[in-house]
Amino acid sequence: MPPGKSIVNMHSYPDKPDKGRENLLFKAAKENNIDVLKRLIGENVDPTSKGSLGENVLHIAALYNNQEILVSLLDEFPFLINKPIECDAYKGETVLHIAIVNQNSEMVRELIARKADMKNARATGNFFAPRRQGQHYYGEYVTSFAAYIGNREILQTLVENGAPLEAQDSQGNTVFHILVLHQNKSMACKLYDFLATMIPKKQLSDLESLTNNDGMTPLKLAAQQGNIQMFEYFIKKRRHTILSFGPVGSTLYDLTGIDSWDDRISVIDIICASNNSARNLLEITPLKELIHYKWTAYGYKYFLLCTILYIMYTIILTLCCLYRPIMEELPYQEGKAIIRKPLHEAYKTRKDYWRLCGEIIVVIGGILSLVSEILQFVRKGSKHFFGSTVTGGPFHFVMLLYACFIIAVVILRFVSSDGETVMLSLALISAWCNVIYFGRGFRLLGPLCIMIQKMVLGDLIKFCILLIAVLIGFAAAFDVHFQEINTTTLPNFDGFPATTFTLFQLMMGLDDLPLPENIAMPKMILFLYIVYMFFGFVLLMNLLIALMTHTHFRVTNDRTSLWKAQVAATTIMLERSIPCRLWPRTGIPGELLGLERGRWYLRVEERNNTSFCPLTKTQASSEPSITRPRITR
Repeated sequence: MPPGKSIVNMHSYPDKPDKGRENLLFKAAKENNIDVLKRLIGENVDPTSKGSLGENVLHIAALYNNQEILVSLLDEFPFLINKPIECDAYKGETVLHIAIVNQNSEMVRELIARKADMKNARATGNFFAPRRQGQHYYGEYVTSFAAYIGNREILQTLVENGAPLEAQDSQGNTVFHILVLHQNKSMACKLYDFLATMIPKKQLSDLESLTNNDGMTPLKLAAQQGNIQMFEYFIKKRRHTILSFGPVGSTLYDLTGIDSWDDRISVIDIICASNNSARNLLEITPLKELIHYKWTAYGYKYFLLCTILYIMYTIILTLCCLYRPIMEELPYQEGKAIIRKPLHEAYKTRKDYWRLCGEIIVVIGGILSLVSEILQFVRKGSKHFFGSTVTGGPFHFVMLLYACFIIAVVILRFVSSDGETVMLSLALISAWCNVIYFGRGFRLLGPLCIMIQKMVLGDLIKFCILLIAVLIGFAAAFDVHFQEINTTTLPNFDGFPATTFTLFQLMMGLDDLPLPENIAMPKMILFLYIVYMFFGFVLLMNLLIALMTHTHFRVTNDRTSLWKAQVAATTIMLERSIPCRLWPRTGIPGELLGLERGRWYLRVEERNNTSFCPLTKTQASSEPSITRPRITR
């Protein structure tokens, strides 16, 4: 609800039917009829009677801004002041909440003077629930209501009279979280400044470090929401200019909550797991400089090493598969048969022991991959693990499958099963396809990897669902007709599985209709073939091309920001996997700079695009633009 809008429209209380003295009492409060109210009070009317929504007469007086009636009621029935509304929609809302939303400053001061509860009163009804569950999320407490409405006079009155700013609602949000969630970003920044001037610096620091139920401070919540204006506001509040020489300045940026070094829910983590608007924050100082330094100083080198090691590992896997222990047997008929050697005969020669070393490396790598992927899955959840393009998307699923295939190969090798060959082929495909994942670290291949992930997760899955339905339907229709024909000369249509595979080849244009010329086919088969080619080949294949073309144009503008987010996510992953001795913390300790102990700061040299004249010592004001920074650890 926009600030200033009357709460009368918000609640839309129905008019009470004119029955009994209680109804007259509600009517008098609504119409500001003081004479009728006094008469009813003299007749000992029940002031605790409820309306259809669980409201009492005092709520009605506040709802319609009738202060004279409200004062009279409080003079006679002071116990009504903290009585909440009892219906599910507006449960917990008190008269003070209503007066704040109506922006009636005089009524708010009157209620506070009469000891209205500012600390425990909470509006927890469905109407005030967050996200899609409710209509307007104000934050439950009166201070959060005042902050959301944006009335400085009321907010100042509440704070000066002891209303707690650290109160956290059922979502764990304080008044500062509510300001971050506010739709009017400019007003929220001004109110944040206004509140900051009313409380001590130490209290402000403590409030800004409070986390909600999701572990978000106001700074982190701004990053999660993609709130660029509020995020830049926080960054500017936390920076310290230590040197300014003409258009060049040296600035210290507080990395608390931003750096991923000692924070599992850092701003960088949040951005990598968020939507498109949040990824734009990666272009803001100091995030841009921090990630750039970490990637160029350590991340790229370690990632390049991991890429080389993985390719070598995959080559070892391939060699072990190509030179696996097989032997030739001469059967009674002419020719030869290739079979796998038994386990007790597979390791006898020097060549076999070299292969054994490679197989041990492959198995250890598969087990480590399985453990690593499971731990990441448990930590991130299925949505961010499999569905996020930034963190790897389908490549995690491919690596998980690869690890399972390798373990299956080991088991089948020991039980001497023929299924080992199938598992080996699937493991080879998975391992080499996962090489694409390592393209994310290179500017040339990174955007292409993003395009592949988007098409696999979106277009290809949708197309496969339609394709399966069409193939099953037409394959069953063809098979019904070929059941009445001798398929000895038609092996491609001998049974439902063979028919399905043949139709798939036809749709992809890999084969022509395999019908011998000397066999007369029923007209219905030819008709089905024509319909299938129009529907399956012409329609579905062109649909797939259209979907991928649309995805290409849609992702083209975002692939650069996606790639940068991938680099950030990869940097975090490597930083937490590599020992601290090999990856020192970025920044300068606060105690070395004479600043707050326990905090780390990043020094960035900035250049302002201003016209600076050293003779007149004047400088035009403008926003700074960041040149290539020099960062000190």
